[in-house]
Amino acid sequence: MSPAPTGHAAILTRIAHASERAGRAPASLLAVSKTQPAAAIRALAAHGQRAFGENYVQEALAKQRDLADLALEWHLIGPLQSNKCREVALHFDWLQSLDREKLVAPLARQRPPGRGPLHVLIQVNIDDEASKSGCAPAAVDALARRVADEPALRLRGLMAIPQPLPDLQRRRVAFERMQALFEALRAQHAGVDTLSMGMSDDFELAIACGATMVRIGTALFGARPRANPPRAAAVAMLAGPVPAHRPAMSTPAVPPSLSTGTLAFIGGGNMARSLIGALVRGGQPARAIVVAEPHEDTRAALARDFGITVHAHAADAARGADTLVLAVKPQVMHAVCGEIAAAVASARPLVISIAAGIRLDQFARWLGADTALVRVMPNTPALIGAGAAGLIASATVSAAQRERAAAILGAAGIVAWIGHEPLMDSVTALSGSGPAYFFLLVEALVDAAVAQGLPRDTACALAAQTCLGAGRMLVEGGEGAATLRERVTSPGGTTAAALDVFAQGDLRGLVARAVAAATRRGGELSALFD
Repeated sequence: MSPAPTGHAAILTRIAHASERAGRAPASLLAVSKTQPAAAIRALAAHGQRAFGENYVQEALAKQRDLADLALEWHLIGPLQSNKCREVALHFDWLQSLDREKLVAPLARQRPPGRGPLHVLIQVNIDDEASKSGCAPAAVDALARRVADEPALRLRGLMAIPQPLPDLQRRRVAFERMQALFEALRAQHAGVDTLSMGMSDDFELAIACGATMVRIGTALFGARPRANPPRAAAVAMLAGPVPAHRPAMSTPAVPPSLSTGTLAFIGGGNMARSLIGALVRGGQPARAIVVAEPHEDTRAALARDFGITVHAHAADAARGADTLVLAVKPQVMHAVCGEIAAAVASARPLVISIAAGIRLDQFARWLGADTALVRVMPNTPALIGAGAAGLIASATVSAAQRERAAAILGAAGIVAWIGHEPLMDSVTALSGSGPAYFFLLVEALVDAAVAQGLPRDTACALAAQTCLGAGRMLVEGGEGAATLRERVTSPGGTTAAALDVFAQGDLRGLVARAVAAATRRGGELSALFD
């Protein structure tokens, strides 16, 4: 769909007014065109837009070829991997996401003299988010000096993507910290003139805090196209015709059954934090979320980052809640259930456990046989919104409560309902422990490549991207693993030679024994809580 010219003009007008209020020249507009087709970019260019921001190098290169007849300015705004330095140096005008020194030399070395310097912004992880790229604020000075030393690069300033907190005014703190860093950098380096921050929902606040460039996508193009849904097998129900929720590449909308009532998290660790963040971004009101967390620093961080209510004691958070998410370690679960049992008996909430190993019948003994219980086995990729969770419900859970549980866990990935609880041990062995299997394979691939002479950082980058790319082909491509494997394997070729060695070593049998061992251990651990 072509962007409406009035939309582009309206954004430019709002930028001009915000800049005027701030007493500065109008901030520049970068149109974030990631996932948009070349035709949409061409249509917006027809209305005078020249600067476009892309997240993925290969996707951008394809668009550059299709739009080679237009005089456009291309910015890379997504994370830069070391193996993509050459393409960025050759084909981009700006790099807005430089975050480490080791990328500087290859970028400078491979920048063609005829193209002029590559304009560089240092990306700052201003909120210290583990899942976000960017250097620490303390590292900016050293990285800036390194860039300034390279004639093929031109240091232009800083870029940041502050945490998308629900209260816009709470984002002001991050914006103002970026403004202070920018002013300090500008005082040290001639030519620094760009502070890139602010997106569709907060760019006017960012301009008020010193932004000289704003990155707008949704307000220009509309909502980004969702990623293709995963293959049916990826979210197939192991039993029961319960609809699966889509993967978290696209944050799910919060259904009415979830957006009303109080949602209480008992435990505020990493998994709870990832779910809270995904829910708030998806539209769940922060005022409807409460957390019980014994550690004061963690409580303060949750309240500051999401604007939610926090308590030191589980009973206080559980009182009156419609839904409880139990996100504490299995070893303390019995004691926590004792603390919240009265609140559960009074309010009769839906109780969701993401603790490994504790069965529904054990929860029923601790909280009451008529409690609506959902047991979940998530996995660690939920921390970046790419999780896979198996769910099993007690007979006391209603259809609306099942939908609510799926929406909460679906905020951080895909979900699959399991029809028989013993199969939860299989889910644990497959997707719960599965990330470690892939990490081990990547470790082994890297070590093998280093033994063949590749530098370790190159081997790491290639192996990790190969794992990511293969996973995306499985999820988004609509074809099975066997078909994809066969397509890569030419008779008598290199892949066939490697697969023959795997077959000789009984890789399939080894994997089967490993999954069986993990399944067995899951049952043993559950028995410890009897």
